[in-house]
Amino acid sequence: MTTTTAPKKARPTAQAGGATDLSELVHYTPEQIENAGWLPFSARTLRDRASARVFPHSKASGRITFLPRHIREIAAMYEVRPVSEHKRSAA
Repeated sequence: MTTTTAPKKARPTAQAGGATDLSELVHYTPEQIENAGWLPFSARTLRDRASARVFPHSKASGRITFLPRHIREIAAMYEVRPVSEHKRSAA
């Protein structure tokens, strides 16, 4: 009696199907963000507002760090849209 095995399926990889870019997983310290000038806040302000849960952040290894998406979210929090883009409320 002989047995046959099912064909092996390819394992999905990080590159297949436009999966996560590894650069999006890099954690930046508040000091790195301040030195790079990516946000108009000091390292102390970034740390304080993250601790107060005002700013999105990560607590990897118990330290406050920021992913690139957190930096983009913080920048978007202070965006001001023109009045012409605001929807009129129905009266």
